[in-house]
Amino acid sequence: MFTNRVRQAIAATLQGLPLSATVEEFTPPKIEFEMENMVGGRFIGEEMAKSGKALTSKLILQGSGPEIMLALGVKLGDDILLNVREAGQDQDGNTWFTYHTVGGKLKSLEEAVLKMNEKPKTTLELSCRTYNRLENGIPVIDIDVRTQKFVLNGVDILGDARRAVLLP
Repeated sequence: MFTNRVRQAIAATLQGLPLSATVEEFTPPKIEFEMENMVGGRFIGEEMAKSGKALTSKLILQGSGPEIMLALGVKLGDDILLNVREAGQDQDGNTWFTYHTVGGKLKSLEEAVLKMNEKPKTTLELSCRTYNRLENGIPVIDIDVRTQKFVLNGVDILGDARRAVLLP
């Protein structure tokens, strides 16, 4: 049975470099659609999804040093691969885990304001080409913008359209 969850651990790798002790926050890509109103012959309008919006993700690290910067390549537009893994327990005592895999380009790199007695923080924003999410080993999201694969909550939303134009 699905119950409330408590996160107990976060681990990450950026270009294969372990970041486990430096991850402050990770924001997975927001799945959002461009909507169009359908009103012809209707008293109450309805919206229809006409496309998906570009995906972005954000990772905030504390104490990032030269190893992270060199692994990242820090060049705007370089391809990167980020894996973020989280795990914990639910209120029934069951262990759960979620794996996020993001592939794409570095969109921005921002250093926090330098203040005495505060840890340095680096925010990486990624423009996502691929995003994959596994919940307890079950694939729930699998998006690839180049192949137009769009699996959301286990449903291949564009599967019929891809097959109709002879794409895999």
